[in-house]
Amino acid sequence: MILRLPNGYRTEVGPHGARISRGQRQRIALARALFGDPQLIVLDEPNTGLDGEGEVALFNVLQQLKERGRTVILVSHQTNLLRTADHVVFLHDGSVSMFGTRDEVLGALGGPPRRIPVPAALREKLVANAAAKLNAAE
Repeated sequence: MILRLPNGYRTEVGPHGARISRGQRQRIALARALFGDPQLIVLDEPNTGLDGEGEVALFNVLQQLKERGRTVILVSHQTNLLRTADHVVFLHDGSVSMFGTRDEVLGALGGPPRRIPVPAALREKLVANAAAKLNAAE
């Protein structure tokens, strides 16, 4: 899709950019975010505006990143993106409300709400791993 655009990956997506759909802008942004094979990828609502084909491509990319050992942080209001997640942090009013494996958190959200405590050692390990990967990428 991107290569069919007149300027390909160099297509301007800002206010003076090409007249392209929201989904096309999102796919270009995702491709740019993955350029250079980063160790840590942060995606905020990455499926916004994507059509079915775009969502399938996004899930395939997320799975490939997982297989290559990349750390991906997804920010989303949609639980369908969590199919590739290992762990989920559920924030409520800016605070960690739940943390656990994908199945634990989604199970808790589907049933009666409950708090899954974040063990301090695990929280520190996750933060340290993310920081190390970010430093290695620099």
